[in-house]
Amino acid sequence: MWSPGLVPKPPDWGPEIDIAGFVFLDLASSFKPPDALSQFLEAGETPVYIGFGSIVVDDPDRFTSMIFEAIEKAGVRALVSKGWGGLGSEGNVPDNVYMLENTPHDWLFPRVSAVVHHGGAGTTAIGLKCGKPTMIVPFFGDQPFWGAMVAKAGAGAKEPIPYKNLNADRLAEGIQQCLSPEAKANAEKLARDIELEGDGAKNAVDSFHRHLPLQGRNSMRCSIIQDRVAVWEFKQANLLQLSALAAQILVEKKRLKWQDLRLVRHKEWNDFEGPGEPLTGSGAALLSSAGGVVKGVGGTPVRWAKRLKKREKKQEQRQGSNPSKTGGESRNAKCSRRPSRKPSQPTSVPPEQHGGEHGMEKHLSDGPSLEQGGFTGRGKIGSLGRNENGVPVGPMIGTPDAGAGESDAESTSTERSDDNLAQDMAVDAGVGLAKSGEALAKGMPCPPLLRPAHARGTLCFHTIRGEDRADRRAAPMDLSLAIAQGFHNAPRLYGDTTVRTPVRITGIQSGLRAAGEELVFGVYDGVTGLWLQPYRGARENGALGLVQGVGKGVGGFVLKDLAAVFGPIAYTMKGIHKEMVKGKQPTQFIRRARIAQGVLDMKELDDAAKRAQGEKVEMAWRVVLDYLQEQTSVKTAGFKANFRFRQQQRRLIKEGKFESVGNAAVALEEWRREKRLKGLR
Repeated sequence: MWSPGLVPKPPDWGPEIDIAGFVFLDLASSFKPPDALSQFLEAGETPVYIGFGSIVVDDPDRFTSMIFEAIEKAGVRALVSKGWGGLGSEGNVPDNVYMLENTPHDWLFPRVSAVVHHGGAGTTAIGLKCGKPTMIVPFFGDQPFWGAMVAKAGAGAKEPIPYKNLNADRLAEGIQQCLSPEAKANAEKLARDIELEGDGAKNAVDSFHRHLPLQGRNSMRCSIIQDRVAVWEFKQANLLQLSALAAQILVEKKRLKWQDLRLVRHKEWNDFEGPGEPLTGSGAALLSSAGGVVKGVGGTPVRWAKRLKKREKKQEQRQGSNPSKTGGESRNAKCSRRPSRKPSQPTSVPPEQHGGEHGMEKHLSDGPSLEQGGFTGRGKIGSLGRNENGVPVGPMIGTPDAGAGESDAESTSTERSDDNLAQDMAVDAGVGLAKSGEALAKGMPCPPLLRPAHARGTLCFHTIRGEDRADRRAAPMDLSLAIAQGFHNAPRLYGDTTVRTPVRITGIQSGLRAAGEELVFGVYDGVTGLWLQPYRGARENGALGLVQGVGKGVGGFVLKDLAAVFGPIAYTMKGIHKEMVKGKQPTQFIRRARIAQGVLDMKELDDAAKRAQGEKVEMAWRVVLDYLQEQTSVKTAGFKANFRFRQQQRRLIKEGKFESVGNAAVALEEWRREKRLKGLR
């Protein structure tokens, strides 16, 4: 979102990319300037603005002195913004300088002759919108870029001066360059361009809506209620797309069930097509797996150090909460006179302690009773709790009363703490080994100690201590996938434009589909390319193209056939992996949200609108049933009728005849008329 007058659209950017223009905020209308600022502006010639916004410098006093010196050398009046850097805090401000507090740029810049700033995108934009010659002192980020663009447009200083290279002479020279007639004319031209471009925010919104696919095969419109976005797709007829409202009406009328619908994807983006060739691809895969092995084992000492540090911190907190005991026997004597609670009388626990305020945690166990050894006495810490496998999982703490036997409790706590430390460090070592194993191969069961309770007894794909690691790809899959995709993409290196876009793998079905297509089309394209590539080359570039085509054909024959060999295994493994991690996808959450959206859409309609929409959906559903009936009859009518139906269907889809149910009704009638004319059953 910038002005194409300042940075034109690159020639290699396609028509799907628009340059919207700068975006501005209106802050001037609510700003009331201080009287001192108004008086300074009226007291002499138009000043220059110098400010660096939120930039903080190491020595603001020295930087301020340098700015004052440059202003004196340039012979101008200036408004200097204090900013976050605290410029001008030492005082001694010259009479021709006014130190600004926070002031909106859209109010201030029309009242200055030139602007000097750090080159932030927003500050650059408002300065050029106001037609002010600009000098940029970049510090970091995109600031050097904006400085270079302003200098290239001739709308200010001839070049940006980085902060580290700035001095009083260079700053004064840059100010003088900004005040030249040429710089003023170029800045005013950019201001006119920005004004003609209009509001960048509005342009961006218009561009967004203009590029939405509202027509054609990937139309986002509902097939029935055209002014609503489709969010569902009917499984039996994937040409039928339904909005949340249309689906809700059909479900309420019992025409279909929610299980008959799937979430629609208007555009499939294959975000990663693999490496450009197999050598670097396989090397990167092996390097990644080796890094995983080293990280798993090598990270164990780090985990140990963190655990020891955490344990020491807890001990310090525990010692701070228990003051040193003084008085020895006298205190014990006082404690012994407290009324004791018999072990056979368990302490009553409020229901909320186990069930929560709303009973949301009733599934949790109540823990061991007194008789089970959970508590060994008043104020003591009992035996370790154990899981169903008998593995110690931690102490069970009794009531916090201070009672007799405190020294025994402390010694028991220390012994148990040492045991827990050894156990936890052993677990950390196991975690490191499991991570290293995970980097090499997937699907190996985790050690029982490392599995969370919900995963025990199942095949745990390295769900380590509650941390899901199933989305990490294993070395065999990574390597085979890199080799297959590398061979698939390699012909592009020498300009082969016939390389097919791979199927987006989302699960086992799409993985098998990708594997089958790679096998079939890999061999087909490799073999047919031996004569098709020379033919195309000769047709486009004559004899030279013929020679190039021969090279492309031979190269494709080797590379594409190799992709057909490695692809089926790699893509099948990828599909299995994607199927395994499908549970992590938010599909069910989105389905519930779309169902709720349909319910809310229905509630927003009055009775008349509900009847109208219901009748519209009902009529459309009859067309859908007719289409499904015709499709079924064609399948049983023989190969010729089925082939003609598919051919007609592809033509009608290309012509946009299935964008709505109304168009589909017309297309269906055309097919029936053609079938009667040609004598197809």
